[in-house]
Amino acid sequence: MTPHATHTPVRQAVDAVHAAQAPLEKRAYPMSLPSRNLLVIVLGEFCGTFMFLLLSFIGAQTAIVTNAAADPDAPMGPDSLLYIACSFGTAIAINVWIFYRVSGGMFNPAVTLGLVLVGAVKPLRGLCIVPAQLLASIAAAGVVYGVLPGPLKVANTLGNGATIPQGFFIEMLLTAQLVLTVYFLAVEKHRATFLAPIGVGISVFIAHITATNWTGTSINPARSFGPAVIIGFVNYHWIYWLGPFAGAFLSFLVYALFKWLEYQTANPGQDDDMEKALGPASPRPIDSSLGDGPQSLKA
Repeated sequence: MTPHATHTPVRQAVDAVHAAQAPLEKRAYPMSLPSRNLLVIVLGEFCGTFMFLLLSFIGAQTAIVTNAAADPDAPMGPDSLLYIACSFGTAIAINVWIFYRVSGGMFNPAVTLGLVLVGAVKPLRGLCIVPAQLLASIAAAGVVYGVLPGPLKVANTLGNGATIPQGFFIEMLLTAQLVLTVYFLAVEKHRATFLAPIGVGISVFIAHITATNWTGTSINPARSFGPAVIIGFVNYHWIYWLGPFAGAFLSFLVYALFKWLEYQTANPGQDDDMEKALGPASPRPIDSSLGDGPQSLKA
């Protein structure tokens, strides 16, 4: 039997299903289009955040429990740091790539705040997204706690003599790096926008290489919140909220400065092919976070 003959019945069945489906705009839904879009985005953020943190927490837990079995308080060795960084970096990259056309692929209240500041996400929509991210983090931490043996060890804590002010500034600066990555690779539309998930993943990877021995690397209040709910809050937990939020504001100021200075005129020609196709270059309105999804996040 030829491959064509094998695939033909399957293709006919798929075509029949598609033909039987009513066009999207003619379907009857028990809610308005804006409400349905909001539901899609909130569910997308919950699912994406859950999968990102589930994979990341499992990877981090594996690295921590095998780092130095005889000394649980030993600093992370280079191989353990690399393992953790790869877990978080690759998990965020693949899940952003999956969900950026659904919800924007934020998975991080600090990134959501950054997108609200530049007008990519409406404030009220952001207030609906953040609880979904937090609930997803609790769910991910709970699943890891339930399915892996031993205590949960992925909570963010200061280490190796790092002070609270030092931890705050580390979290602020590394989150600023992440949000700037989102701004310039995803919010700004150009020929490399489709690669934004890789850039986001690399930014998260570098942050974990840099800061895990000092702060545990949060750069994401949701990432810190879930494990803390499961095993308890440290008295300086606030730095894992204020640090990333301050980083989002810092990156917004940097981004706004470059936009005000019309940065694209300093190094022109980077997107000549796109400019020829679209016509004269002009700043595009920001209408989504990570890519042009089925509906604008501002809708």
